[in-house]
Amino acid sequence: MGAVLAIRVSSYAQSADPCTTPNPPVINGTSSICRGESALLSATGCSGTIIWSTGETGGQIRVQPQQTTRYTALCRAPQGCLSCFAEAWKVEVNTPAPPVIVASETPICRGDRVTLTATGCAGTLTWPDGNTGNSLVVQVMQTTMFAGVICTEKTCPSAPSVAVEVAIGEPTKPVLSVDQTSICTGQAINIMAGNCAGVVRWSDGGIGTSRTISPTQSRAYRAVCQVGSCQSDSSDALPITVNASNLRISLTSTTFTNGCPYQTADLTQAIPADKSLNPAGVWLFRTEPNPNSPAVQSPMAVESGGYYLFLRTNDGCFSEPVMLSAKIAPCQNGIAPCISNPARVVVWADSLNGQRGSVALHAQLRGSALNPQWTGTGTGLLTSASAPSTRYLFSEADRQRGAIVFALTTPDPDGLGPCVGALASLTVTVPLPDSQTGAEIVGLGKKVFEPTWLPNGEVELVYQLTVANMGKNPLANVQVVDDLDRAFAASGARIQSVSVRADSGWAANPAYNGRGSDTTMLMAGASLPAGAQRMVRMVVRLNIGQANTLTFDNQAHVQALDVNGTICRDLSTIGNDPDPDKNGNPVDNNEPTAITLHSVATEGEVFIPEGFSPNGDGINDQFIVSRVPSNTTMQLRVFNRWGQTVYESEKYQNDWNGTANVGVVSGVNRQGLPEGTYFYVLTLSDGREYSRFMTLNR
Repeated sequence: MGAVLAIRVSSYAQSADPCTTPNPPVINGTSSICRGESALLSATGCSGTIIWSTGETGGQIRVQPQQTTRYTALCRAPQGCLSCFAEAWKVEVNTPAPPVIVASETPICRGDRVTLTATGCAGTLTWPDGNTGNSLVVQVMQTTMFAGVICTEKTCPSAPSVAVEVAIGEPTKPVLSVDQTSICTGQAINIMAGNCAGVVRWSDGGIGTSRTISPTQSRAYRAVCQVGSCQSDSSDALPITVNASNLRISLTSTTFTNGCPYQTADLTQAIPADKSLNPAGVWLFRTEPNPNSPAVQSPMAVESGGYYLFLRTNDGCFSEPVMLSAKIAPCQNGIAPCISNPARVVVWADSLNGQRGSVALHAQLRGSALNPQWTGTGTGLLTSASAPSTRYLFSEADRQRGAIVFALTTPDPDGLGPCVGALASLTVTVPLPDSQTGAEIVGLGKKVFEPTWLPNGEVELVYQLTVANMGKNPLANVQVVDDLDRAFAASGARIQSVSVRADSGWAANPAYNGRGSDTTMLMAGASLPAGAQRMVRMVVRLNIGQANTLTFDNQAHVQALDVNGTICRDLSTIGNDPDPDKNGNPVDNNEPTAITLHSVATEGEVFIPEGFSPNGDGINDQFIVSRVPSNTTMQLRVFNRWGQTVYESEKYQNDWNGTANVGVVSGVNRQGLPEGTYFYVLTLSDGREYSRFMTLNR
């Protein structure tokens, strides 16, 4: 332990003899208990008064910690000298976590059997009916909550499991709908079933609430709703009419020639001027006898060859194809086809995908444009540079660049002749990857400060939530949610009041009380610049008189919209830093914020806190002694673990903020003391004296 600095505190000296620093006591006792049990600790080797870290005095104490805790003590000599702290004695509380219960199926049919499975227990599982084992099969007649499973490890029982609901489903007859009731042979349509909370089974053998089908003949569809082994009545019929696609069209001509000096033919002359000869619809010119084949680029200016004409009626059916023939006669001083029908292209992009890092590029060739070729200013990969439609995969350098310019060119159709090729370009903004958008761009940390015990027996908890934008672009509609009921009410603690304060520019929800689905939104609609962070502070007052545990886990949730309109989310992790492992991904840090409450020692009317947190946040920054009678003065002395005086005040005014004013660490800078455990002696002018330990947290 090194050299020990001997101290003489004159106010407590009982004689004028020099004070010899006593040796620290030696602690022994129970080292392992179950939650709710007590441990007996003893301290020896002190001829004076033994003062424990619990505030008690004497050679033995009995403690009942709620979690693994270390205890220390010091020896106070008759002359008033203090020893160093004793080597800490650890009492391990073997408290297995409550098991998690999962139902094999819910909802189920009334009277069905369901298997309940318990996980998360390395010991013995005991069900409320006395059965043991990892699973239990029960018959359920009504919606039921199952809870109370206990995990026993090393003879220590856990708290009862959280309830899981097994709901009784009453399947109702599905309501069917379709986006189109009259279609053509082979045409795809979507059929849907609503009003079913279970599995939808269709009359044609299909399963699902929404299906895409391509019927080849007219028929009526029905469906039932199945929940567990229960099945509803059949739905009303949904008739689908399938129209045959064997329509023949009437044309005035199928062969076309050019008119000099032009050396192209006009296929649109095939469309009859008399609209009554054919059904209403749209005329389509194709290069092959298939309505899905490539379109003729310029039907009004084609060269020699065979082409095909279709009529797509207003009900979506295609006629049978009719072949059109173009015959080009030579012309003296004829105009080249590429002049009367110049090359043109139109380009566009779609399917921009930040998760996959890709974009789809499309082009439509018109006129005499042939042989397209894609190029770009990026360093990524074009999957097919010579096709009208292609896909581009972004590189990391592209993401740093931010935008890529794509160009589509077609060659000169007549070489060294008078025509020129086509050119079109477009700019695509590179989407951010998942590490900068979606679930990984926003982070949330949640810190809890040391609890403050109030004179009425309630406890006050102060939480600090830190929201950080860890991406390179601003976030919009930032929402922070914290369901306090899940943390406290489920354990029997009662939430008395909640107050919220947010950083400048953010507004907390005035209706927030942490209870229920409608009032757990701390704040919403805020924005957060790239690289910035904001804080929300929450003060919660609890009544723990009926709580079945004094250890509470709490976790908050944040979500926001990134620049691509993607929702990004994060669960809070304990502390101020949303990304404590510094890997750029806050989502893999989501440890709940835990707090364990210990009863505070009070005597008479005087209330003394167990500790304080002088970190300048305006919350619990001073060591406050309350309920002191009027006209009574206080004298306070604080000692570190080596028995050295670090602070003293003859007339204490509840203003100590954790700085030293005595000893080698004092001075004009009033240096803040490090975090840790300190011993204090508080003397009132009415003769009462309190000697205890306190905790200083930054």
